[in-house]
Amino acid sequence: MTDLNDKDSRTEALEAAAAVRLPLEGLGGWNLYFLAKLGLVAAGYLTLAVLWNALLIAVLMVPMKWRAVRWLRTAGCIVAAAALLWSESWLPGPESIMANAGGIRGFSWNYLLELALDFINWQMVGAAALGILLWVLLKDTIRFTFVTLVCFVGMAAAPALDAFRTHETADEVVTASARTAPAEGEAAESATVKEWYEAFLAFEKERRAEFPTGIPEKDTPFDILLLNICSLANDDLAASQLDGHPVLDRFNVRFDRFNAATSYSGPAALRLLTGACGQPSHNDLYGERRTDCEVMNKLGALGYSQHLMMDHSGEYDNFLQTIRDKTGLAAPLESKGKPIPIRYMGFDDEELADTLGLLRFWQRTTARAKEKRSVTFMNLISLHDGNRLPRHGRSEAFKPRAQRMLDDLNTFMRELDRTGRRVMLVVVPEHGAAVRGDRIQAPRLRDIPSLRITEVPVMVKFFGVRGLPEQPIHVTGPTSYLALTSLIGRTLSTNFFSARGGAVPMEELVKDLPETHPVSENGQAKVLEMKGVEYLKRNDGDWRPYGK
Repeated sequence: MTDLNDKDSRTEALEAAAAVRLPLEGLGGWNLYFLAKLGLVAAGYLTLAVLWNALLIAVLMVPMKWRAVRWLRTAGCIVAAAALLWSESWLPGPESIMANAGGIRGFSWNYLLELALDFINWQMVGAAALGILLWVLLKDTIRFTFVTLVCFVGMAAAPALDAFRTHETADEVVTASARTAPAEGEAAESATVKEWYEAFLAFEKERRAEFPTGIPEKDTPFDILLLNICSLANDDLAASQLDGHPVLDRFNVRFDRFNAATSYSGPAALRLLTGACGQPSHNDLYGERRTDCEVMNKLGALGYSQHLMMDHSGEYDNFLQTIRDKTGLAAPLESKGKPIPIRYMGFDDEELADTLGLLRFWQRTTARAKEKRSVTFMNLISLHDGNRLPRHGRSEAFKPRAQRMLDDLNTFMRELDRTGRRVMLVVVPEHGAAVRGDRIQAPRLRDIPSLRITEVPVMVKFFGVRGLPEQPIHVTGPTSYLALTSLIGRTLSTNFFSARGGAVPMEELVKDLPETHPVSENGQAKVLEMKGVEYLKRNDGDWRPYGK
């Protein structure tokens, strides 16, 4: 009897345990959201906010008896899920969009539509459609909520497991400095990167270009043309198979690792025109005028007549007035209203002058002026994203426009060479076009000034000096505007144009030009390279490895 009673008791206990269910709901269609997100995290497109996702899952799994309450929960969770997904992505935040609102309002409707369509990743759309189809077919067969929870817990625990595996024991620690200073290629803590960035700015604040205080007594005058080209990076040339264009070998000096320090036109022009000093932060760039840094005015003090020409009006985003206010550039816009052929319609529906036509206009205008020496700032935006041929609705692709730009530059250089005129041509792209994006930023977007966008092909050609090396001299170290301004200063102080082959050997002219660590900034994002690792900081967030 006792055995039978015990057996009956155990049976009742098992039946009672089987009847017990945790008071939780399944995730239902929300499984699609979380499984897709975890896939994007695994692919590197998102960073997982573990705590907030866990909280969202918990709220979704709490049973709700009343339909109205369930409806309100669903609506609130949709908003929260969308905001959470945006915060986990690398997309620009609302503050960044608002900061660029003025520029966006200037875009033509055609350009806005193109950007919207091109922003869609159709492969991801196809993958999402396939995922939805599989979920519909298998939702009654597979417990997707269990799968989602297991994947989420596994992915959330992965960083802790990795840290545990790589944790150094006391016996493995070699020195205290090895713990505090990351090795080459090793990621550092945000505080360490912040300290490095602040030290960089403090160091740069004291730097000045090597620049003469006066013209040498035995002077050979020459003209300077600063050709500031929008949207042309080393990576754009490589992506468009134009890095072997013959015009690139016509230059005497090429900077292989020149950092433009920004991915937008306005700050790029300011950095060039105030390049006689070390690199300031983005905020300081727009602060008080730094008169001792202004390249055009320093040259003006040496007797250089100033000229200003552009293939556009400079009205978009108040570009022209900003550089006047912040760099003291007072020269009139000589290209305005002149009979120069129109090549493109801009992204803002403005007519853009033909590049070769504008360069020829510079040649005629400055030659007729009969000035002893002149310096010209010329800004070209024909490679800017969204430009189109006249009477065309869709924008012209980057490659044919870049091919035309390089061909025009080649033609101009041949024509200028035939004149025998002494000219220092300096090609300084503003930033890249982001022809090919990465996992963090879609193609054509430049909100994050990644080094792929800000490393630009800066080149110098000395016309009117015979006997120079046939192949370009490469400056291989990391450089920026301080090195370029120093090169202009050395050209002046050595009276370089005074002798065949140059007054000093070309190698000596570029030897030990000041180097600058790669640090790039926009108003809402900063990117730098430290010990072989690229770091990103968005707004007031932490520094973290770019793409991680």
